[in-house]
Amino acid sequence: MTGWISFIIDEIGLQTLARARGDVYILIILRMLRLIGFGATSLILVLFLKSIGIPEQFIGLFMTLTFIGDLVSSFLLYMVTDQIGRKKILVLCCLLMTITGVVFAVSENYYFLVATAVLGVLTPSGGEVGPFRTIEQSSIASLVPHEERSDIYAWYTFLGTFCSAIGSIFAGTLIDIVRDAYGLDVVQSYKCVFWAYSLLAAFCVVLCLFITDDIEVKPDDESVVTESTQLIPQPEQPTPSKSERKFRLLPPLTPDTYLIVLKLGLLFGLDSFASSLTPLSWISYFLKKKFDVPSSYLGSVFFTTGLISGFTALGSTPLTKRFGAVVTMVFTHLPASILLAFVPVPSSFEVTLGILIVRSCTQTMDVAPKHVFLATLVPDSQRTAVFGFINVVKTLAQVIGPSIVGVITQRGAQWITFVIAGSLKATYDIGMLITFLTYNRHRVH
Repeated sequence: MTGWISFIIDEIGLQTLARARGDVYILIILRMLRLIGFGATSLILVLFLKSIGIPEQFIGLFMTLTFIGDLVSSFLLYMVTDQIGRKKILVLCCLLMTITGVVFAVSENYYFLVATAVLGVLTPSGGEVGPFRTIEQSSIASLVPHEERSDIYAWYTFLGTFCSAIGSIFAGTLIDIVRDAYGLDVVQSYKCVFWAYSLLAAFCVVLCLFITDDIEVKPDDESVVTESTQLIPQPEQPTPSKSERKFRLLPPLTPDTYLIVLKLGLLFGLDSFASSLTPLSWISYFLKKKFDVPSSYLGSVFFTTGLISGFTALGSTPLTKRFGAVVTMVFTHLPASILLAFVPVPSSFEVTLGILIVRSCTQTMDVAPKHVFLATLVPDSQRTAVFGFINVVKTLAQVIGPSIVGVITQRGAQWITFVIAGSLKATYDIGMLITFLTYNRHRVH
């Protein structure tokens, strides 16, 4: 019995997590707190905007402009993060997140809210925004040996997804409590969620101050550059000066690596565009409008699916070790892609809920192996730039999606977005398998 317990603990990477460095724990806790806030606000964002009298078409435009703001800020910040310092950028972004929550809690002016969403930190989709993910991914890759990365990334994904689910049920519960106990109207109850969002962000600011300089890039560390686990070896080349690195869209890489990064950008962009057609905010709106489900019940629904997604994400680490990152990414994500297209088909809420729950079983199992795959492509000194480039491409791909959803929804055909999104995601999965199967390297992972 003890042997089986030890085997399971080792398989899910719990031993690796237990011996991780303090900075790794802080980065994971930051993500957990952040995603509680993101999960809470994404559940009610569209509902809040609709409740203050904004039509669906302008809600879609609002979300598009928010993505554009995130795109520009992420692009500018990832280019200078390693020069300014990863810790300083994290503190800055957490401060912006705090201000964003306060503004949404006190204002109902559409243009003021748009400006704040563009310049601040707000997620229209329920997923990550800003340079947080870029910094954390590259920092973890710097702090953790290659053979342990799949374990840490799996826990990073699991705990983040779990806390996003907590954010959903927290928002629904908070709305019910303040309405029943204090008699607040719908709009004011939604604003309480944004107050909670700003408080979480303020705590993140304090937590960032405890991060050490170990997360900062060490470009002169040759042991990282010659890491044997790189998929493509880097030829010896002179290290560019700091001023040169600041103005590069991507760091100096071999032509083969450039080609791989561009292919990844195109495929990840396709997946992100599909995701932008069915973000959590719009799924929440679709279910509430079609089945007249209370906000608190919606919170419970997304808590359940998020909880399942989080736990199943842990299953990706043994799969990645045995079958490789690419195979794990594709064969866990493809079933979820197909099921997404079937979400609008049932006329019964129970059947729709069943589809969402089954889909959640493999929905996030591709995230950790995706991080592992990216981390093996380039050395430490270039990871922030490459991760940042990929994340900017993914954000760029999401820009137009919410506006399309807004127009389609206003015409009473939101179901089409689920079909399109599911089809595009399946195309992405097949494209990843065809393009990168030769780089699977499952024996190394």
